[in-house]
Amino acid sequence: MISSKKELEFYIAADRIMAGKAEKKSLKEYIKSFFKADDILGYQRSMRKVAYYKNTSKRGFGYFYHNWRFKKLGVKLGFSIGYNVFGYGLLIPHYGTIVVNERTKAGNFCVLHTSTCIGGEGKVIGDALYLSSGAQLMGSDIELEDNISIAANSMVNKSYSGSNLLLVGMPGTVKKNLPAWYGESSKYASRVKRIKELHQRML
Repeated sequence: MISSKKELEFYIAADRIMAGKAEKKSLKEYIKSFFKADDILGYQRSMRKVAYYKNTSKRGFGYFYHNWRFKKLGVKLGFSIGYNVFGYGLLIPHYGTIVVNERTKAGNFCVLHTSTCIGGEGKVIGDALYLSSGAQLMGSDIELEDNISIAANSMVNKSYSGSNLLLVGMPGTVKKNLPAWYGESSKYASRVKRIKELHQRML
């Protein structure tokens, strides 16, 4: 939960790193954005800003602007995601329908692909959730631990104990044990490492 400007700065930087960008926008990226903006990162940035303003009860031009932009880009991209749901390092690879109930609490380094839904209230999800295209997490008061991957077009409707699981089918069942989606040697593993190092430096 973002409750300080330092945390806000870190969350925005972590989301950028996870998307393969530098911690902060370069001049070249600023210029390029006038011609072709990265709307997904723009959405995430405004989402983090709204979370900060809401959590600190601050109101002003910044709050109203980012709240408007968050909603506008959400309609454009097909996203309806609660602003206080996800921890840092959220990755949304493509635009398309994504719906996440605002009363969900999820950890860091989560991935949301298109045509995914986390519906119902009271879900508590650990780090590194991976929602493949068409995956759904439905029902209330569900708990999932760290490193849970839900396969394409699968639907999970109950809690599972244990980490590092691949859930498959409708309803979802445990297919096998699976390490965190970002692995140990992929480009995403290096991004996760950078974010953890940044976390130590900033917070």
